[in-house]
Amino acid sequence: MEITVASLQETFRKYNEEIFGNALPMPNLRVSNAKRRLGSMHHRIQKIWGKTHRSFTIVVSNYYDVPLSLIEDTLIHEMIHYEIAYKNLKDTSAHGTLFRQRMEEINRNYHRDITVSKRMTDYAPRKSNQTETYLVLAIEMNDGSHLLSSVARTMLADLERQIKRVEKIRNFCWYITQDAYFRNFPKVRTLRARSVSAEFFTNLTAKMTLVKDKNGWVRTL
Repeated sequence: MEITVASLQETFRKYNEEIFGNALPMPNLRVSNAKRRLGSMHHRIQKIWGKTHRSFTIVVSNYYDVPLSLIEDTLIHEMIHYEIAYKNLKDTSAHGTLFRQRMEEINRNYHRDITVSKRMTDYAPRKSNQTETYLVLAIEMNDGSHLLSSVARTMLADLERQIKRVEKIRNFCWYITQDAYFRNFPKVRTLRARSVSAEFFTNLTAKMTLVKDKNGWVRTL
């Protein structure tokens, strides 16, 4: 779902009434293109002509292709931060005891799935009209972890030599794909990779084209 300020305002009004008893004034709502987190809440205090002015801004990222339920959970997450700050409540930390109690209460009473944080590597960026083919190195480690890396094509042979010197690697394969998930990956020239969940690893590699595994070439690049 594409996120707009208007859709955020509509969602805010809905859950402000249902969950927060209409106790929260409409904050500044913004849409960003942030890659590292889906949402954030900013509280600004200014003194103007001797008077204290407080402003609140909630930002939700439109970078990732995520379902509506996650957008709503993200906004409600930030509304909890907003409620705590607006009411001048004191918590033990950013996601401290008060935040977690409120989060668990909302999840229980309103059947939500709000969490303290989300793994952004489990979501793909929104598709664009531009397509690019990526060479992907998929690695399985002896400890059960799963790694993905977008590789400069000229470095394939060098990286394979590096891989063979790492005893902790259980298996590796090379793929090509046009999946936009890899758009924000740097094309590495050394053995660097991003950790993802086993389920995400399996689902994503199943959609890519295998070109080479540790036994040799399956198809040419």
